[in-house]
Amino acid sequence: MAAAAADVLLPSKRQKNNPSCLGTLPVLPATATADWSSLQPDIVRHIANSFLTTDDVDCYMDLRAVCHNWRCATDDPKDDTSDPRFLPYRWIILNDAFQSGTRLLLVNTSTGRFLHRELPLLRDYYVITTTLTGFFILADRSPPHAARVFNPLTGGTIPFTVPVPPEVNVAGSICFDFTLPLLTLLCDSSHKLYMARPDQFEVEDHKFPVYSFIRRAVVGGLIGRWWGSAGMADVIGKILGVAESLRAHPLKFFSTDPPELGSADNARCFLMDFGGHLLAIIKGQGLIQVFKCDDENGTLSHVKSIIKHAIFIGHHRCLAVNTDMFPSIEANCIYYTEHLGSSARIWKFNIEDRKVETVSEAVDFAKKDKQFVLVADRPFTIIQLLSSYSINIQDSELALQQIT
Repeated sequence: MAAAAADVLLPSKRQKNNPSCLGTLPVLPATATADWSSLQPDIVRHIANSFLTTDDVDCYMDLRAVCHNWRCATDDPKDDTSDPRFLPYRWIILNDAFQSGTRLLLVNTSTGRFLHRELPLLRDYYVITTTLTGFFILADRSPPHAARVFNPLTGGTIPFTVPVPPEVNVAGSICFDFTLPLLTLLCDSSHKLYMARPDQFEVEDHKFPVYSFIRRAVVGGLIGRWWGSAGMADVIGKILGVAESLRAHPLKFFSTDPPELGSADNARCFLMDFGGHLLAIIKGQGLIQVFKCDDENGTLSHVKSIIKHAIFIGHHRCLAVNTDMFPSIEANCIYYTEHLGSSARIWKFNIEDRKVETVSEAVDFAKKDKQFVLVADRPFTIIQLLSSYSINIQDSELALQQIT
């Protein structure tokens, strides 16, 4: 048992026969340790809640792991997997489980935190894809391969009855804005859209331009309230009007395929949620324009500054980062990749002075199979890692297994 405070020994006396000898510090017996497990529950909850306010859910879980009393004083995230306090926000998985086993690297694009996580649960499922907020979308290993959403910070899972389609390239998102979680899966080869609640789902077939627009919106975080926006149709029309003014082919404007070298039709559009606003980032030949879309009346207005943020755009994903937390990333800039056949380079566009420049002298990526692999010397910079995240999407393990 831990010793009481009164059991601490008094300081030893000075040796008066040797004036040069210093007094000694208090000597604690081996059993005199702080009894942290008896900390008042309200204090434990206050400390735990401070982690949740900064999106450090992993620190909250570490606190709960200290002892039984601390677990009793705090809420268990697994009791309600949809509780917004325990959902990951702005966490992305830089090296996906497809290539790195069960030890992964996560980064928070808002706080700048890097986090290594060992996730042995991934061995029990097929990894389909990851979302912009940091969730894993998994599939059961046994038929019918039902979907399951996994929170890597809490270990909680949400089961769905929807069978995951055995397609190679699948993008997905999970939304908690409604009564029940809404899982969205987009299949690039079939242009099918799966929208599922835990116990029901529906499948929609879309023509290529519509599917591609929806895919851009989903991977850019435009889910939830945006689905029911009355002005969304007008927004689509205005954006396609810009595409027409750039002489861009509508079928390629939202395409996820990199343009061929020397192609004049190189205009692309990227959609994203930026602090509750819908942004349309349109890249043309040597030109980038950023528009803010009004979801009520469908009007577009030019954005002259994104202040302390930078945006990374790629053919598969787009994301914003807080440059205060990433000193090597320049604020108010758009980072993108320019494809040169079997290679690619990272470029930077400054929104204020409209200056365009390459980030590095040499080629940054070489194409290997369907992926663009970083060829720079390690350690990679955060700009290279985020650019790689935006232009690559890993194949579904379920599809690869069935192909094999």
